[in-house]
Amino acid sequence: MKKLSKTAGLTVIELLVSVAIIVALAMVAVPAVWGAYKSSSLAVSANNVRQLAAGGAGYLSDNNYQFWPFLTKTSEGHVWWFGLEPTKELGKPEGQRVIDMSAGPLGTYLPRNMAPDPSFHLTGKPFKPKFAFGYIGLAYNVHLAGETNGRAVWETRPPPWPQPLRYWDLQKPGQTIVFATSAQVYPFHKPAVIEEFYGIDKSETTVHFRHNGQAMVSFADGS
Repeated sequence: MKKLSKTAGLTVIELLVSVAIIVALAMVAVPAVWGAYKSSSLAVSANNVRQLAAGGAGYLSDNNYQFWPFLTKTSEGHVWWFGLEPTKELGKPEGQRVIDMSAGPLGTYLPRNMAPDPSFHLTGKPFKPKFAFGYIGLAYNVHLAGETNGRAVWETRPPPWPQPLRYWDLQKPGQTIVFATSAQVYPFHKPAVIEEFYGIDKSETTVHFRHNGQAMVSFADGS
């Protein structure tokens, strides 16, 4: 009669040791991965701010150093500073509206590959973008567009609208914000809607401190 050989396998102690090692590795790896994700989202936001600042500088040099309008209403639709929202898109549900970024005042000055900002996912809450493109989450200082009492003037007042300022009108360009990380959230939608392209002014608090409690801004002097 042949002697049975022992089959290879883990004892209970070996199994517990293996599980402990896996748990320890996970405790080290998860924070590292999460930290890398936060850093990458920070880089995306910073890159978008830089691209907008560079595009804005190009626009100014080609337009007698006059800033661009916040909103212009035309027969084709609403021309926001970030692109054209065609008339046929205005009645569509939130999250399905298509924006033609190339048709905005900065369209020819911006790259076509601006990446949606992933940092909104850091909250762990579900959000829906207002437009189909995704979240960029940056806003334009509407005071540079000539408005002093809030952005609603373009939505309620018939033309002619306020004329944008010229760069030379600014007393302190190094302290005048042009773009800032921003987000206005509509919590009554399920999931909540983020108005990812927007304006900043004195009447609405939309600057978004989503990067460790800090906001990213670009100033009129290029800094």
